Amino acid sequence: MMLITGCAASKDQQQAERAIMDFHAGDLAAATRELQPLAKKTNENFVLNNVRLGSVTLAAYNLDDAENAFLAAYEVINSTGVNNGGRTLGAVLVDEKIKVWKGEPYERAMANFYLGLIYYMRQDYNNARAAFENALFKLRDYADEKAKDFKEVESNFAPAQLMLAKSFQRLGRDDLANANFEKVSPALRALANPELNARSNLLFVIDYGYAPRKITDFDGAMVGFAPTPMEAGPIPRPSVQIDGAFYPFGDLNAPTVDLLALAQDRRWQSIDTIRTLKSAVGTGLLIGSAIEGMRGLNGSGARQRTDLMVAGGLLAGGLLLKATSQADTRQWELLPRSIFVLPMHVAPGQHELTVSFPGSDLHQTLRNLIVPESGETTYYLRMQRWNHEPPPGLVQASTDQSN
Repeated sequence: MMLITGCAASKDQQQAERAIMDFHAGDLAAATRELQPLAKKTNENFVLNNVRLGSVTLAAYNLDDAENAFLAAYEVINSTGVNNGGRTLGAVLVDEKIKVWKGEPYERAMANFYLGLIYYMRQDYNNARAAFENALFKLRDYADEKAKDFKEVESNFAPAQLMLAKSFQRLGRDDLANANFEKVSPALRALANPELNARSNLLFVIDYGYAPRKITDFDGAMVGFAPTPMEAGPIPRPSVQIDGAFYPFGDLNAPTVDLLALAQDRRWQSIDTIRTLKSAVGTGLLIGSAIEGMRGLNGSGARQRTDLMVAGGLLAGGLLLKATSQADTRQWELLPRSIFVLPMHVAPGQHELTVSFPGSDLHQTLRNLIVPESGETTYYLRMQRWNHEPPPGLVQASTDQSN
């Protein structure tokens, strides 16, 4: 049974890896085809495959599919008891990868954020507000690296805080909007200006770069995140040309978050002591096995047999614990490093707009983009090396605005 399960899991994993490669190569249609059947399987990777599918379909501007994928993941992420009973016991005794994947805190925040963004793009500001609020869940702040006790603290997830304020503003609740603008990081004070956002009639939300990857230590038991912000270098700022003229952002085009930095923050990590304990106990059993084995080799008679049998048992137990203490390195590989939220005010009508990152080949041009007479129209862009033209879904969205 274990061999059959392993083969099935390996086949699904290979299919998911193909989808991830297709995404990075800019073939969003192929990535969608690979992920759609995986996202329907109600197994331990249900949430992970749905958020992967949500990333791909959102980048392709298939908003219906993206909403369905993120909503499916959202319902499991925000449910309780999913990993109770057999799955939790199996994770302790066998492998924690059989637990239903819910992601690190920053991955859960991003799933809620994307769902809220889709609602906001559709001007469904009440549902957007609810999703952005769910992205701002309380964090666990530990006293030190070895402490088990923690206190709950407010989230510092700035993009959701900013978009929550904008949602309240569009709902006509200026009191709640202003209160949430005040909570946005002081480094983004210029961007969190109520008057600036009230005047905005064109909003771009732009994903840049890639989130950190999980890494393990020498025995595969501990998880870290790489690269660090210092290793990756500073985040460049985008420029926007509208009808050939650069939009004067000033300090408004600052990144709202750096997921590389967030992943290094203990408050944004899921500290799972089970695998650390298993690895430590396994090491202890191996040491005990060596000691008993030496005693047995130096002994004789019944005592020798007993010592060697004990050594064999300790060796088997130690190897089992070490083998099953491997870290769960499943992750949402398609997340960006950073998110830019760019509110603009431009003349209503038809425009050509180019978003680029100076010093790189990242750029995307949107032609015949329609800015309405009233309200705020919102567009999402996923910046990638191979995609310089907008996806057909985005072109259609702009056409729908004109109608």
